[in-house]
Amino acid sequence: MAEPGKTEKPTPKKKEEARKKGQVAKSQEINSTLNVMAGFIMLLVAGEYMMFGIKQLAAYYWGNAFVFKMTEESVNLMIQSLVVKMLLLMAPLFAAVFITAIVSNVIQVGFHITFEPLKPKISNINPVQGMKRMFSLRSFVELIKSIIKIGIIGYIFWSTVRKVMNDIFMTPLMDMETYFSFAAGTALKLASKIVGAFIVFSLVDFLYQKWQYNDNLKMSKQEVKDEYKQLEGDPLIKSRIRSIQREMARKRMISEIPQADVVITNPTHVAVALKYDESGEKAPFIVAKGMNFMAEKIKEIARKNRVVIVENPPLARTLVKLELGWEIPPEMFQAVAEILAFVYQTKGKIRLDENEKKVDNKPLRDDIIPYIGGSL
Repeated sequence: MAEPGKTEKPTPKKKEEARKKGQVAKSQEINSTLNVMAGFIMLLVAGEYMMFGIKQLAAYYWGNAFVFKMTEESVNLMIQSLVVKMLLLMAPLFAAVFITAIVSNVIQVGFHITFEPLKPKISNINPVQGMKRMFSLRSFVELIKSIIKIGIIGYIFWSTVRKVMNDIFMTPLMDMETYFSFAAGTALKLASKIVGAFIVFSLVDFLYQKWQYNDNLKMSKQEVKDEYKQLEGDPLIKSRIRSIQREMARKRMISEIPQADVVITNPTHVAVALKYDESGEKAPFIVAKGMNFMAEKIKEIARKNRVVIVENPPLARTLVKLELGWEIPPEMFQAVAEILAFVYQTKGKIRLDENEKKVDNKPLRDDIIPYIGGSL
């Protein structure tokens, strides 16, 4: 069971750490059931071949029992030969069970190899920890499962054998062929019933193991917060870093305003500073932009550095949507070109007017720049 206070579901990182330690949601009952099924199917497929081989070996060794010279060396050789032949006969069965054992693990937990559980740990030889494991809920559940399995096997065995009890009493009178046929048929019935019962049992156990796995890995709210900080960083620190980055970007932007050719305004809420590349290799681009307080700051710096300010609300509202450093789009070329032409024409025609300098307005094409007004 989860420790008190641990109410949150395990995060992917927590599960990955547990997986590296060999802690996975796996039902051993599914492995056992699939192995029994594999063996059962292999007996159905190759049982006749294996039975024929066993009978041949039995007939050979029993038939020649009195022919062999019984020396220590010959007996050893005979036993070795018998073991090798039996292994070859049973090889399909062993191979099926071995492959199924691997596949069943891959199905449940994916391809995963770890030697972490094999590492020596002090807790493994600690008698106190050993007693805790012995009397833990997990041990109790495993005991109940074992009792249920024994009960299932016992009931199936008894109910099956009871139906063929009369035939069992007649086995001493059966010939070898009849006996093997009866034994194989009875074993087949037993195996099919046991496999069917264990399929249901293993599915229930798998659901329980998955629940127990997630329950054991539950985290407290503080653990979730700490993990988030490790992965994403402390929110307060991240917020501070973003604030510093914004301030640095603002300072860089402000430092570019004196090099601008013109500032286009709303006139009060928006200000965008444009720079024209005199080499003509690229279109005019945005060096600074801002709204409200920042717009006033841009205009203030522009006035101090004698950068022409032009009022054009529609153009300003469109330009402020672009990113810093972006060139103006083609559809604005004509409008901006008119403004730049106006700016270059007015340079050198500046007069002081109390607190600020103003530019003498020149006639412009109303169909292109309908809202031009300017001040420096």
